[in-house]
Amino acid sequence: MLTFKQCNYLISIVEEGSFNAASEKLFIAQSALSRQIKNLEDEIGFCVFDRSEKKIKLTPAGLVLYKSLKNHLENFNNSIELAKRISEGEDRSIKISHSSSIIFDQKKLQILDELCGKYKINIEINTISSEDQIKAILSGNIDIGFIRPPVHHNLDEIASISLYEAPLYVAVSASNQNFRDKTSVYIRDLKELEFVSTPHSERGGLSYLASNLCLSNGFSQKKSRITSRKLSQLDLVAKDFGICIVPEEFASVLPQNVKLLSINDKNNQSEVKLIWKKGSDVIIKNCIEAIQDSYISDFKSSENC
Repeated sequence: MLTFKQCNYLISIVEEGSFNAASEKLFIAQSALSRQIKNLEDEIGFCVFDRSEKKIKLTPAGLVLYKSLKNHLENFNNSIELAKRISEGEDRSIKISHSSSIIFDQKKLQILDELCGKYKINIEINTISSEDQIKAILSGNIDIGFIRPPVHHNLDEIASISLYEAPLYVAVSASNQNFRDKTSVYIRDLKELEFVSTPHSERGGLSYLASNLCLSNGFSQKKSRITSRKLSQLDLVAKDFGICIVPEEFASVLPQNVKLLSINDKNNQSEVKLIWKKGSDVIIKNCIEAIQDSYISDFKSSENC
């Protein structure tokens, strides 16, 4: 079987133009180099070099072998270099997911872009429900998740931190006469209205949180004829199919005919958590710390304003 050493010897002889020049470059006796090439030829069953002339010359078969070995060794070296960079955290692809109720706005994208530059990584973003993110973290299909509690799954199985809290709002159609002059509302005032987003029987998240707010005020949400738990719920609100309760960050993606009313109730906050697998490597931990630090820094800045 050919060895990498023999392949490198063959390539060096061709590129240096002679056995003598190659032996000097490789710091090996010429006789030993010649013996290695003879062993190579015996192994493969044909002559690589035409020895009928003083100047070395590849046989037609030897030329094909040289070109193929040269290409494969370059690919092999590139693979080693790539693997080395990945082992050092470079060129690694980090998979990040977020629920549809968490908007990946300019702030979040800027944080991720800075992570790519700082740690020489690549990031792939996907939208997955909070419940499915937890499963994906445990199975290793994603590295970091942005979820919005409450969730049915036990968070003790994964690592998590609270990233930020922000107020909830009621999204209403701007053309609805009942809300034309209003800027705020109590949850109890929504009792007779239809909601375009209702809870999933097997998932938590925003719709579940909104439902709990209504239940704590003594009523269950009335369901609109057409509903959605995704961003398209705002399109339904714009067409006045009903209302929905959404986080503050939805303000950046509001359709033209939708306005947000602040909630006067005290328990009007919604939390976003960062999740990752326990025992994750240093790159993931560095990314988590950097994301958390960015939000802590912003919180301190807002307090000083």
